[in-house]
Amino acid sequence: MTMCDYISTNDALRISVIIPTLDEGENIESTLINLTHQHHPHEIIVADGGSSDKTVEIASRYAKVAICGRGRALQMNEGAKSATGDVFLFLHADTQLPNNALVKIEEGVQLGKKQSGRFRLSFGHRHPLLKFYEYQTRFHCFSYGDQGFFVKRELFQNMGGFSVDAAFEDIDFYRRLLKHEKPVIIKDPVITSPRRFLQNGIVKQKLINICLAMMYYLGFHRSTIKHFQNAWYKDIRDHAELKSS
Repeated sequence: MTMCDYISTNDALRISVIIPTLDEGENIESTLINLTHQHHPHEIIVADGGSSDKTVEIASRYAKVAICGRGRALQMNEGAKSATGDVFLFLHADTQLPNNALVKIEEGVQLGKKQSGRFRLSFGHRHPLLKFYEYQTRFHCFSYGDQGFFVKRELFQNMGGFSVDAAFEDIDFYRRLLKHEKPVIIKDPVITSPRRFLQNGIVKQKLINICLAMMYYLGFHRSTIKHFQNAWYKDIRDHAELKSS
């Protein structure tokens, strides 16, 4: 049986794409256009955490919009509650899928007999450090939410969804996935914006990410991690304002 024969059967999976948003008016439309025109998922759900820009207005043209409280874990859980697909694909607002992404998900789940997985990552930028960071995403120990996590509905529900109490809901979720199985990693990368690295400085942003992740793995309390996260990002913003003044 060819892959084309396989995906044309009545057993094709319904994939629900769930996108958490907060003031993503500049990015959300291109992501939704790419999804609707090139990938045609079963449904798209945008879970908005109270945007003050035109995110909701734009998203409503292409997707079902769920208005909920703020917090990425809470938003993704709320989006999943209204999703009707067999597989949930969690996508960031500034991330686009590779060609034939949904077919590759279906192949990994059905033919690969997996319940979960993610993609590798590309920033679409030629900076050598960003290329190195991209390379790391072929390994399970470098698994973050912007890599397009996908999981079967039953497993997601059995796991209780994303933890709203975890300092990093994506790291926590993937660690719990690994207790059930080794998720499939699709080699074709999602393309995500390097905007945070470019705005804050590639090395500085990576060092902050490493420090925060280490604090998480060492068992620091969520409030402590958030304190340092807010302080470090405030320092970055203040530094950027001084440079631009």
